[in-house]
Order: sequence, then structure tokens, then C-alpha cells
Amino acid sequence: MKSSFISSSAIQNAMRLTIRQAQNQMTKATMEATTGVYADIGVSLGGNAARSVDFSREVDRIDSIKSSNSLVTARMESSQLGLSKMKDVGDGLVSKLTALQGSRDPGSITVAIQSATSALSTMMDTSNTMVNGEYLFSGINTDVQPLTDKTTATSAEIVTRLNAYAASLTKPVNELTGAEMETFITTQVETMFTETAWTDPTTGWSQASSQNMTSRISNSEVIESSTNANSEGMRYFALASVMTSALLSQNLSTDAMSTVSKQAISYTTKATTGLVTQASQLGLSQERVKKSNDALDAQSNIIKNKLVDLQGVDPYEASTLVKTLETQLETAYTIVSKIQQLSLVNYL
Repeated sequence: MKSSFISSSAIQNAMRLTIRQAQNQMTKATMEATTGVYADIGVSLGGNAARSVDFSREVDRIDSIKSSNSLVTARMESSQLGLSKMKDVGDGLVSKLTALQGSRDPGSITVAIQSATSALSTMMDTSNTMVNGEYLFSGINTDVQPLTDKTTATSAEIVTRLNAYAASLTKPVNELTGAEMETFITTQVETMFTETAWTDPTTGWSQASSQNMTSRISNSEVIESSTNANSEGMRYFALASVMTSALLSQNLSTDAMSTVSKQAISYTTKATTGLVTQASQLGLSQERVKKSNDALDAQSNIIKNKLVDLQGVDPYEASTLVKTLETQLETAYTIVSKIQQLSLVNYL
């Protein structure tokens, strides 16, 4: 008969190994119970780990596009507010000019001139608005202030041209008829606000680009995500305002003054119509961004569900394993403690 010996040291070392293994398993199980995914994707999924990486990368890409879309949306919303503000001011100017028609009352003329000056000031301030360090109405020149106020120089040029025009007709300015004033406005004043004159590097009002910003809002969709101060609406707005303040102060005849008011109303109406068109174009882009985000959300949800199917663990099973390991560890600790307390002294 052969006998074998079991030492307390061997048992203690075995328990220590068991404790170390249980601790490692418990760390892994706790992480899985908390996160709901495998602690080590590569070990758990093997060859399917590449699919997991691809799915995660696609979710990150979608999140990146949506983050970019949020900035695009903020820019367009701010632009819409600016355009709406300019339109409201333009509508107010039309009301003041309509009240002036047929009147030579100095008070009404002063009010109309002040309204035109105030309206232009509002348009200039709004057009030069910045959001997130970018000018909203500069087109692709987002780091350049779009408009510079040229009211003084332009008004002086209009008066100079008016005097020359009257001299060419061999009559003083205050004897110009309504028809003659209309000819002057359409042939000489209006031409000062063409896009070419408006963007002239030396004498023009605008340094904005006529090319709007574009933004990619999905894998296959690119939109115009800004507008610019070279639009017909803003040029007509400046034309109506400057013309009103420059010509109404020239002691014109009743007929000529009525023509100035009528033309100013016409230009202001064209301006507000142009602003509405700009707002509508931005609105279409905003709608496309919204639809793109909805589609991206749907794609992201599908991919995330696939990730859960691929990486996900049963949280109940993981929690049960944690509790089982806790019990095993407590038992192992107790055994090791008992063994460490063994001593021959207790038996001598």
C-alpha cells in the first residue's frame, strides 16, 4: 500500500491560484455586466471582430456627419433670422414711403429720410453678423466682413450726377419733371447698384463672394448652406435707402418727389421679395438637412442593433457570474485564512 502526503503549503498555493483566476474572471464579468458588451472583443468574437470594428467605425462616421450638420443648421437658422429682420425693416420703410407719396410736408420728408437711414443701418449690421467666427453673408469668404457702408460717397455721387443731368437738360434740379426724374433714376442711379459696381474692389460696398458655401450632409448629398450679401435683394435694399436719403433732400418738384417715392417703394418691394427668395432657398436646404439627419438616425440605429447582436452579452448572466465568483472568492479567502492559522503548537 502506498501513501501520499498533502502539505498545507500546497493547498495554500492552490487556493492562491484559484483566487487570482477568480479575480481576473470577476473583473471581466463586472465589466461585461456594466457595459453590456464583451470585455475582450477580439477573444470573444474571433474572426467576427473585424465586422465589429467596421460597424463601430460606421457609427462614428455617422455621428461625425450629424455633428457637422448641427453646425450647418445653426448657420442657416441664424441667416434666416437675419433675413427676416431685414425684411421686416424693409416693410416698415415701404409704409413710411407710401405715407409720403404726394406730400411735400418737411416733417414727412424728414421722417422718410430718417427711416431710410435707419433701415440701411439695420441691413448693414445684420449683413455683417458673425456666428462661430464666420460671417453669415460672405458666401465662401467667411473670414471677410461682407459689407462696408458707402452711403456718404454714394449719396454725394448721386447728387453730382443729378446736377449734371439737370444741366444737360438746361434746367435747374427743382424744375425736373417726374418723367425726367424716373429716367435719371433708372439710367444713372440704378446702375450704381449692379453686382459689378456693388463688388468693385475700390468703390464697391461688398467684399463677399457670390459663391455660397456648400456642405456634405450625407454620403451622397451636398447642399448650399449659406447665402451672400451680393444678392439682388440686398442691393435693391441699399439702392432704395440711399436714393431716398440723397434725393428727397434736393428740393425737388412735387412731381419729381412723387416719382422718387414711387421708385423707392418699387426698389424696396423688390428688395423684400429678394430676401424672401433667399430665405426660401435656405429653407429648402434646412429641410434637406432634417431629412438627411432622419435617414442617418435610422442607419445608426440599424448598425447599433447589429453591434448589440454581435458584441452584446446577457447582463443577467454576467451579474449572476459576478455573484458566483464573489462567493467563490469568499470561500477561498476563508480556506486560506484557516490554513494560515494551522500550527503544530496547537497540538503539542
